[in-house]
Amino acid sequence: MALVLDLESRMTRQRIRLPWTESHDSPGPGAGFWFYALHLATIWGLALSNAFQGLAILWAIFRWKEVKPSAEAFSAAGMAKLLKPFALYAVVFVISVLTSYRVPESAWHLRGLIGLTTLPLAFLLVRGERQVRLLFDVLIWVTLGLAILGIGQYLLTDYGGLDNRIPGAFSHYMTYSGILLVGSCLVLGRVVAGTNGKQLRNWLVLVPILVAMVLTLTRHAWLAAFLVLTIAWLLRFRRLLWVYIASALLLLAFTASVAPEHWSRLRSIGSLEDPSNYDRLCMTYAGVHMIGDAPLFGIGPGMVEYYYPIYRHPTSTRAHVMHLHNTLMQLGAERGLLTVVAYLWLMIAAAILSYRGLKRDGGLSGPRADLYLGTLLTLIAFNFAGIFEANWRDTEVQRWMLFLLAVPCCLPILGRGEKADETAIANDPVGSSSGT
Repeated sequence: MALVLDLESRMTRQRIRLPWTESHDSPGPGAGFWFYALHLATIWGLALSNAFQGLAILWAIFRWKEVKPSAEAFSAAGMAKLLKPFALYAVVFVISVLTSYRVPESAWHLRGLIGLTTLPLAFLLVRGERQVRLLFDVLIWVTLGLAILGIGQYLLTDYGGLDNRIPGAFSHYMTYSGILLVGSCLVLGRVVAGTNGKQLRNWLVLVPILVAMVLTLTRHAWLAAFLVLTIAWLLRFRRLLWVYIASALLLLAFTASVAPEHWSRLRSIGSLEDPSNYDRLCMTYAGVHMIGDAPLFGIGPGMVEYYYPIYRHPTSTRAHVMHLHNTLMQLGAERGLLTVVAYLWLMIAAAILSYRGLKRDGGLSGPRADLYLGTLLTLIAFNFAGIFEANWRDTEVQRWMLFLLAVPCCLPILGRGEKADETAIANDPVGSSSGT
C-alpha cells in the first residue's frame, strides 16, 4: 500500500512536457508555442489559422510574466531592431486609415493589425534552435503537401491552363505560388548548408515544390525562384556552374518542345506586347499619381480598388484592378511613403540580423547556417517577386514572412566553442543540418 501511494505521489508531482517546448534557452512557453505552430501550419485554411493565432495571443496575454523576454535577452537578440520599424509600420497603418479618402471602408482593414502579431508573438513563444527548426520543418512539410496537391490538380482535374491555373488549397494561384516560393527557399537553405549525406532528401523535397511552381504559370515566382536557385548553386556548387548552365538550357529546350503554353509564358516575360506586362506599367503610372496626391499616408487602405478608374492611364488594358501588382507601389499608394520606409527598414533589418548571425556562427559551415540562409534566401526571393506582384498583401504569405522576419531574434547567440543543439538536428525529419 505504501508503495502504491509513493508511486501516485511521484506521478502527481511529475510535470508533463510537450516535446521540444523547453530547453536551456527556452523557458517553456508550453501550449502557446503549439498554438503558434498550428497557426502557421494551417494557412491553407485561413479561418482555422486565425483561430489558432487568437489562442496564441490569449496564451501570451495570460502567461505574460512567463513568456516575456528578459531585458538582457531582448537586447542580445536584437529585437528592438525589428520592433522599431514594425511599430512605425503599425502606427502609420492606423493613421492612413484615419486620413483615408473613405474612412469607414478603410477602417475595415484595421483587422489586419491582428495578423501582424505573428512577428511579436514569435519573440514571446518561439525560443531557441529546437523550436525554430521544428517550425521550419512544419513550413517545409506543408509546402510539400501543397505542392503534391497542386500537381494532382494539374494531372487529374481541369486545372492547368492559363485561364484556370492550379490554386492548390487556396482561392488564388498567386497565393499558392507565393507559398511555394517561400517553402522552396527554406529547402534551398538546407541544400546549401546541409551535409552530403542528406542532399538526396533535400532534393527529393525541393523538386516537387519547384515542379508545382512551374505548373502555376506564375512568372514572377519563376523569376524569383531562378534568382535564388542561382545564388544557392553559386554558394554550394560554384565549381559545377557549367552543370547548372547546361541544365537550364536543356530545360528551356524541353519546355519549348513539349510545353508550348509554358514556353509562351516564359518568352513573354519581357515583352510589352503582352497585355499583362503593359498593364503593370499603367498601374505604376496610376500608383505614382496616387502617391503624388497623398504622399505621407496614402489614399487609404483598400482605396486603390475604388479610385483606380480615376487614376488609370488612358491606354491601360483594364479599367478596374484590385491592386497595383507591386508591393512598394501598393503600400505607397494606399498608406504613403512612410509605410514604404517602414517596410524596407523591416526587411533590411531582418536581412542584416540574419547575415550577421550566419557570419557569427561560422558562415556556411556554421551549425545553424541552414536557418539563417533559408531566411536570407526567402527575403531576397519575396522582395524580388514583389516587384511584379503585391505579395505582401496576401495574408497567408505575409503570415509566414512575419515569422521568418523574427527568426534571427529567436536564435540565441552561441558562446565561443558552443555547438548547436544536436538533439534538434538529429530529430530533424526533413534533413536539415549544419555544414561540416
